[in-house]
Amino acid sequence: MELKLVPKLQQSLVMTPQLKMAIKLLTLNHLELRDAVAQELIDNPVLEEMPDDAPRAGGIDGESVPEVKAAEKPVEVMLGADGVEKPPEQNIDWESYADSYNFLPPSAGSGRDTQFDDLPGIDQTLTRSETLEEHILWQVRMSDMNDLEKSIAIRLLGEMSDDGFLDSAPIRQAGISTPAEKIAEAKAAARRGKSNNAALAVDDDDDDDEELLADGPVVALVAPEVDAGADREELAMLEDGPDQSHLATGQRIDPVLLVAQDLDLPVEWVENIRKRIMRMDPVGVMARDLGECLLAQLDVWGYDDECLVWQIVAHHMKDAEKHNFAAIARNCKCQLEDVGEAMKIVEQLEPRPARNFIAQGTMPDSQYITPDVYIVKLGEEFIISLNEDGLPKLKMSRFYLDKIREAQQQRAAGVRVPADPSRTYIKDKMRSATWLIKSIHQRQRTIYRVVESILKHQRDWFDGAGPLRPLILKEVADDIEMHESTVSRVTSRKYMHTPRGVYELKYFFNSSINTGDGTNIASEAVKDEIKRIIHVEDAKHPLSDAAIVKMLHDKNIDIARRTVAKYREMLGILPSNKRKKVF
Repeated sequence: MELKLVPKLQQSLVMTPQLKMAIKLLTLNHLELRDAVAQELIDNPVLEEMPDDAPRAGGIDGESVPEVKAAEKPVEVMLGADGVEKPPEQNIDWESYADSYNFLPPSAGSGRDTQFDDLPGIDQTLTRSETLEEHILWQVRMSDMNDLEKSIAIRLLGEMSDDGFLDSAPIRQAGISTPAEKIAEAKAAARRGKSNNAALAVDDDDDDDEELLADGPVVALVAPEVDAGADREELAMLEDGPDQSHLATGQRIDPVLLVAQDLDLPVEWVENIRKRIMRMDPVGVMARDLGECLLAQLDVWGYDDECLVWQIVAHHMKDAEKHNFAAIARNCKCQLEDVGEAMKIVEQLEPRPARNFIAQGTMPDSQYITPDVYIVKLGEEFIISLNEDGLPKLKMSRFYLDKIREAQQQRAAGVRVPADPSRTYIKDKMRSATWLIKSIHQRQRTIYRVVESILKHQRDWFDGAGPLRPLILKEVADDIEMHESTVSRVTSRKYMHTPRGVYELKYFFNSSINTGDGTNIASEAVKDEIKRIIHVEDAKHPLSDAAIVKMLHDKNIDIARRTVAKYREMLGILPSNKRKKVF
């Protein structure tokens, strides 16, 4: 056994802090980048926000803060009809042009819009949507209900689901019996006479007594201990207690009965309050199922059980879902045209009362998008403009720079400078600030180059002269001489504002599908063609997936039927049997 040094040669990937920061900033979208820069301004005392007209400060120790000149800054570039970059015209007054045409985005101009400086900030005007519980509670408080009725209504709101229905709750969990099951087990054990406490199957251990409690929101009933000589009358008294017939095995708890037991009120009172709430806005809320919800809406509209539309909702909804209108007409002994008129009314009903409200304790599903890139078409040319709105210009703090330079001058003059931990801290923060500024500039240049390559490859789509062509990450990576992973990070969760709308950068990358003439077509173009075919079809005779395959084959697009079905589901289009319009 001995200790010795053995040299070893191996390859490894070492990620420097600067590379880690560059990769992190490259994956952020515009809103996340603004938050990251704002947080760095708080954490790093060396960083300061620079005014628009102030010069950029330099670094220390041979590291200078990158300064982007006007010719190097990727703000806007013109591409001609041939896809070749053109030098900007020097005689165009862009500021006057932007002031004259208000269709340009604010970021394509000077970077700031001073028109709304006097308006309150978003934190003073932002509000959240109203929940269904709050909307109903407001109506209850404004109604003529007394205090007891309002208490019942508030208690019922606690049993309502996020969809606006009064769903029944399960009565048991695994391994826990209901009181009705315990009574049945007690009867069987009493007949067998296995133990002194067999009448109620109660164990001597106090910890096991808790198992006699009903599970979940059921009213807790603890069965009293009965001696072995308990006669049948005592057992009958136990059974004649609170009605537990709704707790049979396999059933669910009725929320109305549960609220009545909790408040010690008659069930009819709670049921009357529930029916009053069902007639509030939205009509049909707090119904037990879909049928009751739709019938409540028909009742408010003035339909009764003698109307055909009432009969369809109450007894023939399965046939209506399958578009089996002939069976409805046969069972209701009416004409097929009458069924069609009734179905028009059924289609106007709201099956989800909580559709226009957000769920309790959640945020709205709205997704707010701020484009990272703007593309504006002027004549036959396109202008690529990076969105720098809200991104502060960073600089080094002059105070800390002077402190470090003063120490360097003293050291150069031969003066001994004592070690100071604060100086090391400042140098680390200055190095981190330099990396951040360089990474932001590198991010902007990389995004610009990727968007420029996308515009060159998909020029026909931007001009509106053709569909998207097949494009993969490798083609763009080879064009800009970068790795595919870099292009993937750039196009992830970033959006582009184009003359045809706002699209994610990933949208322009499509897999290819072979055509009959040997060329390729993008999958998005096939989806658009399927959508167009279904849009112009005869509603009374909808096209099947096989018919769509045949029509695509006539246009030299060869795909399988299951591929058409997959694309149709991705587009949210129903199958042909559910798209059929009989009337």
